[in-house]
Amino acid sequence: MTLPDKSRTALVADIGGTNARFAIADIDELTIKHFASFQCDLFPSLQAAVKAYMDCIPHRPSIAGFAIAGPVAEETVRMTNLPWSFSRKDLCSASGAKYVHLVNDFEALALSLPFLGPHDLHKIGGREPVDRAPKVVLGPGTGLGVAGLVPSPSGWIPIASEGGHISFAAEDADELSLIKRIAKNEKHVSAERLISGPGLVQIYKALAETQEEAAVLASAPEIVEQALHAENRLALEALGYLERWLGRFAGDMALVYGARGGVYLGGGIPARVFDPSEATAFRLAFFHREFQYKGRLSSFLEPIPIFVIKALDAGLRGAAVALSQAEFLSEGISSASGGRSASDLVRQPG
Repeated sequence: MTLPDKSRTALVADIGGTNARFAIADIDELTIKHFASFQCDLFPSLQAAVKAYMDCIPHRPSIAGFAIAGPVAEETVRMTNLPWSFSRKDLCSASGAKYVHLVNDFEALALSLPFLGPHDLHKIGGREPVDRAPKVVLGPGTGLGVAGLVPSPSGWIPIASEGGHISFAAEDADELSLIKRIAKNEKHVSAERLISGPGLVQIYKALAETQEEAAVLASAPEIVEQALHAENRLALEALGYLERWLGRFAGDMALVYGARGGVYLGGGIPARVFDPSEATAFRLAFFHREFQYKGRLSSFLEPIPIFVIKALDAGLRGAAVALSQAEFLSEGISSASGGRSASDLVRQPG
């Protein structure tokens, strides 16, 4: 299937549980234009959101890449934290594209890592990344996403996962008591149940119940805002739990992937919460040698660099990279940059 050069222009989308971001991308140069972000709860379906975006742009690309919060292997995709389901055919119809490529949202974030510059990141600890070493990207938003990026002789390989759904383990009696309150009607307590926006709300409510105080805040953004301005003691305590648990989870994922190439925090919460000089609770939970939170491998984790992804379009760039690597495009699209495309670059670990 040979496509004309104009097919390098694609619709790209990053669909999370709260926001649906869209843009038009050159999938070789990874340039983004016509960026837009919609609240998911304003639309009955992804197809409706796609149509709303397409009505705002001057042309309809023939190819599209979607980064989706959830598994994408089945013909019908059902999002984990939204009542949306759709097929590739549905998205072709909504967008006018002839071909739609789907990828997990954190797999797309992983693919974007080689293309993120210093202005896209801020560092909250550790030393420099080890060249050609695995990387891991994770983060809480509406859910808790995780993916790895590992080197091979043929280049970087993204490893999608549903690691946010692993079982969560309390480390002391206070945590166990709090988690029992949160999960009293649940058969399974996953990391995502606690380390996410909805999880933050549950932590806050459980603390209010434990301390016999009124839970006056109803949403994660409210809790974060009040905590960051020290306007609500319970909000500050709840955010402290989330930060420590995220640090512990990040340390676990760094061990799983051997991520000496860096831990990267995406999702809606880290970019809002973490200041490089104030991520103490996160760092302590990530590796703290004195308290041996990670046992004998605390010293392995200590030098691993940790970055917060600031770029709102990182997932869109990752969706563009995934699309550039799609099998049907591998021979049909020539690069505008001397034959070197984003797909070529992601194959060169460094």
